[in-house]
Amino acid sequence: MTELSDTALTGVVSSACLTAGVALLVAALLVRCLYAWWVRTVAVHLVEDGRHRLRWYTTRYEIHEEPWLRPPPAGPGAGAEVTVYYHARHPHRWSLVAPYRWLWSLTAAGTLLLGVGLLLRLLRG
Repeated sequence: MTELSDTALTGVVSSACLTAGVALLVAALLVRCLYAWWVRTVAVHLVEDGRHRLRWYTTRYEIHEEPWLRPPPAGPGAGAEVTVYYHARHPHRWSLVAPYRWLWSLTAAGTLLLGVGLLLRLLRG
């Protein structure tokens, strides 16, 4: 069995890191494009007859109101502001956390692999 020289091994590892890094960054870009219609805004917490609701303005300057079925036990009081993420075309699809919140890890991994691949290419030459 033949062994790879150090230069060839460094070239293989750097190419693998570059390819994986670019693939992860492209995947992160595609995922972010899929969530491009999600908008962050501030909603007002309303309590009427024991029912919790959130009310906010949409991108079309319409008032939108949705029931908040499970507010946290130590949640904000009536009239408090709450950060809401909603789909611009379908405001009934909303969330209290960003639907793309894990995207930073995908971007960081892609950037790290791309940096390692470029650094190995520079050190090899």
